[in-house]
Amino acid sequence: MNNAFKRRLSNPLINYLGSRRARRKFSDAPIIIGGCARTGTSLLLSILAGHPRIFAVPTETGVFSNWEKNPETNGLPEHVPQRMDRIHRSFLSHTIPGTVTRWCEKTPSNVRHIEKIFAFFDERVKFIHLVRDGRDVLTSVHPERPEDYWVAPGRWVSDTRAGLAYRDHPGVLTLRYEDLVSRHEQSLELICQFLGEEMSEEFRHWFEHSKVRRNRAWCHPLKQVHTASLQKWKKPEHAARMEEIMDNPEVVELLKELGYVQPILPTY
Repeated sequence: MNNAFKRRLSNPLINYLGSRRARRKFSDAPIIIGGCARTGTSLLLSILAGHPRIFAVPTETGVFSNWEKNPETNGLPEHVPQRMDRIHRSFLSHTIPGTVTRWCEKTPSNVRHIEKIFAFFDERVKFIHLVRDGRDVLTSVHPERPEDYWVAPGRWVSDTRAGLAYRDHPGVLTLRYEDLVSRHEQSLELICQFLGEEMSEEFRHWFEHSKVRRNRAWCHPLKQVHTASLQKWKKPEHAARMEEIMDNPEVVELLKELGYVQPILPTY
């Protein structure tokens, strides 16, 4: 057995007990959330945590960001996560109500590993890709370092394009942050339709029922959805940053492709 595989099994009891509990508790396909940082993935996790049939892993595990070759190749996926025990530990350390039939994990960088995720789950998984206006993403300041912008332009482009490559996949839902906050109920209905879940009254009032109410990406406890976070890039303190952003041809091209910036038509 190679060293990498030994590391993955560093907690064999956790893996054994966690996977056994998963088989008992979860009968439906898991839900994986990904997208560039600052696109609303944490908010979406809290929203889904308010659905009675979904158990939301409350912290980012990074499980699907680190893969290794599977030495056991007999009909198994070519690559496996190195630390699946992190998710199994969450199954064991939290109460899972009897209404729950599936679990959900959110790590932004999941968006870079969609192909491996689908292969690992033998296509029996649902992936939600969050997209947001790059100007708002790239002018979002770090909550612990307010003098720094959180996301580099190249990261927004590469992460967003990684997810958009699967926009036509039947197991992938591409969801705009702007719709999630400004057309909220319609977005909830779209999510339920994609997941094959009921749009229950409990889910309509997810804020009251969500069990994920804090996140390290926030400076405050969970809040109701609001539109105050839209178009913050227009604030004068971001003028220099916006000049840098709009001088980046890859950023501008993707903004146009997504419809956030209208292309300038030639005049004759």
